[in-house]
Amino acid sequence: MRGQTNMVLDDVRAISQPLALPNGVVVRNRLVKAAMAEGIGLGGGTPRKGHSNLYNEWAKGGWGIIISGNVQIDSRHLASPHDLTLPSHSSTLKAYTKLASTVHETATSPLLVMQISHPGLQSSSTINLSRWPWEAAIAPCRDRPTVSDGPIGWIWSRAVWPVKSRQIVKSDEWLEIVKKFIDGAVLAEKAGWDGVQVHSAHGYLLAEYLSPLTNPRPKPLPNVPDYIPIRLHLLYLILKGIQDNTSKSFIKAVKINCSDFVQGGIDEKQATQIVKTLISWSILDIIEISGGTYSSPAFASPESIKSPSSTSSRSTRQSLFAHFTSTLLPFIPASPNGPAILLTGGLHDRNLIVSSLKNKACDLVGIGRPACLYPHLPSKIILNENISDEQARFGGYNIPGSKLMKFILGGSDTKNSIKLVGAGISTMWHEWQLCRIGRGVEPDLNMHWLKGLIVEELWYEVILGLPVKLWRSWT
Repeated sequence: MRGQTNMVLDDVRAISQPLALPNGVVVRNRLVKAAMAEGIGLGGGTPRKGHSNLYNEWAKGGWGIIISGNVQIDSRHLASPHDLTLPSHSSTLKAYTKLASTVHETATSPLLVMQISHPGLQSSSTINLSRWPWEAAIAPCRDRPTVSDGPIGWIWSRAVWPVKSRQIVKSDEWLEIVKKFIDGAVLAEKAGWDGVQVHSAHGYLLAEYLSPLTNPRPKPLPNVPDYIPIRLHLLYLILKGIQDNTSKSFIKAVKINCSDFVQGGIDEKQATQIVKTLISWSILDIIEISGGTYSSPAFASPESIKSPSSTSSRSTRQSLFAHFTSTLLPFIPASPNGPAILLTGGLHDRNLIVSSLKNKACDLVGIGRPACLYPHLPSKIILNENISDEQARFGGYNIPGSKLMKFILGGSDTKNSIKLVGAGISTMWHEWQLCRIGRGVEPDLNMHWLKGLIVEELWYEVILGLPVKLWRSWT
């Protein structure tokens, strides 16, 4: 018994160990609430009461860092109907300042990082209703996501993306996007946030610029040094611009794919070189490793890909991403001499977290979906010395009704299934849990998917939320 107690204490101490970042900021422990779409409110806009309630619960939960869901730099191009945006209005700074104060005024006061994004060609006009259906998404190419090779996938693709993306050709338009990312970071710092994470993964616009699949013939952008690889021009201008326009203590982070998991996209060899190049710029404090696109959503659907070493559901995502970071970390300077490596996906028990830290697979551990059910996960379970390692497991739960919905919507595990549907069903259910927390209601692990659709999405978000959306848009 004493041996088990000592082991628990050792594990808790390992996870509780502070970490100094290159900019001098210290993370109080190794646990990061990873970015998850909050699902609160329709049609973009600034944080509202539900966000404050939700973030207050996370802030009291003992996390070292809280990373927001998508904050889109262009309100016309959303990844989901509930994304936060950065409208050019005097109330924007006030709203984001209030949310930061909600987090920092708690006793534990975790670091708060804003994830700034642009979904690129994956932005749907029909689902998000942020622009007319015939108004195209923008990207380095003229295309639309391919969600499946079968006829159902063909219908889904054209229903969600009625027209192909518009290819950005002029450098001036790329530079305007750069400015929006920089402006977003500047606003975040003015609002009291501790940093930003630039989203360059999951097939979003910056990832599309990096990928040979969506940007086969990249053109050089102005004001970029000759030694910068051409595919990194856009990301360089954004990160350098953020560095030049914010303070040293402001955290600069990036989310990057270790693989696109689609033929013709970025593979691990290319991703390794990209990460090493990013580190050589001495700009970043944190690099988060993820993977996949809407066509192959590894980041949101662990069952969509299989580990080369195991087929068990527990090891799919964790093994794939951890394999990449484990081979990378020995060749890069350890934080604070280099950026901290954040690994997210599948680390759903204390043993896996500790082994990932001790085996140098990462410096920080990101937890997403379990944080939707257990906002106080660090303090009540992971870092609770009275909870044994066997009890400190918080993944592996099933979503009631999800199999039926996957079958109905074409996301079942078949050859021509739509992997994005399966990932979306899980994502929406977890968003509904966050909506409950935002209303001051406990998460419900036993909530049937259809109940969530009717009560959380249709009633609270559409029927009650649409008038609020229209009023906010008008005012």
